[in-house]
Amino acid sequence: MPHAITIEKFGPASTLTLREQPAPPPGPGEIAIDVTYSGVNFADIQMRLGFYPDAPKRPFVPGYEVSGTVAEVGSGVTGFKRGDQVVAGTYFGGYASRVTIPARQVFQLPKNADLAAGAALPVNYFTAQLALHEMARVRAGDKVLVECATGGVGVLAIQMAKKAGAEVVGLTTSPHKKGFIEELGARAYTRDEFAADPSIAGFDVIINASGGAEVQPQRKRLAITGRIVCLGISSGVKDGKRNFARIALAALRMPRISLLKLFDDNTGVYALNALHVLRDPVWIERLTASLATVDQLDLKPHVGKVFPATDAAAAHAFLETKQATGKVLLAWN
Repeated sequence: MPHAITIEKFGPASTLTLREQPAPPPGPGEIAIDVTYSGVNFADIQMRLGFYPDAPKRPFVPGYEVSGTVAEVGSGVTGFKRGDQVVAGTYFGGYASRVTIPARQVFQLPKNADLAAGAALPVNYFTAQLALHEMARVRAGDKVLVECATGGVGVLAIQMAKKAGAEVVGLTTSPHKKGFIEELGARAYTRDEFAADPSIAGFDVIINASGGAEVQPQRKRLAITGRIVCLGISSGVKDGKRNFARIALAALRMPRISLLKLFDDNTGVYALNALHVLRDPVWIERLTASLATVDQLDLKPHVGKVFPATDAAAAHAFLETKQATGKVLLAWN
């Protein structure tokens, strides 16, 4: 019997529950996948805490991405067969040992990736692709700041910006992670070092994940025609605790930006919810097709740590306490 990890009540990581859960056979246009790895994302932590408005009603299975082997193929599906190694975006339901999903959400494992690296790709790659290339339109010679430099999105964003010919700066809260950022080819600063040195400025692109009070000071570091892309409000969560005051304060500290003042600044502000974009079939097809660049550009997601699926609570705790570099995964076998 397949198993899944469910969120049945909001709270700390220990509330995650492993249960038997049958997976339906694939219908027309669907594929069933025996999952090897499930990706763990910060959004999963936010929904476990009850701070994710798009989450389904409880109980539900979180998880946005998996890698594994095709178990069954529904009628009308072409390009896949039983035994193929694949990667898929699940848009909830990914914390499971078997998933059944539309074939349009499934793609072949990139040639230069194993199944662990494959599970680290969908959310991180799609988010970085949308932020850098669709919104910010990064170009050769641009100066790029990646605030979330040691996370899964940040690791790929640094590589993608470098491949585009940009100069990249990465931030971290932990001094010991600076070397990791430098190994990716970016200059590294702690957040404190960055805040204390206003000369670190003139950015054409800033990728911001913390939101809250961090947005406005970073906007001031933009060059003329610079663009800041905001990915979320991670500053509203600390150590995996369900703190309504903290998330409310982070939301209140998000700037209310006047269009008239933007005329003075000559800068742009974007807000990206990649999962909303990926509800659009046209964008699913477009972004899935762009995955060919993973091999062409030799992009390498970094898998920081793999936990047994039976230890999902420890995986969440590891990510939410900022111990992770790169991607955290759950292994099903």
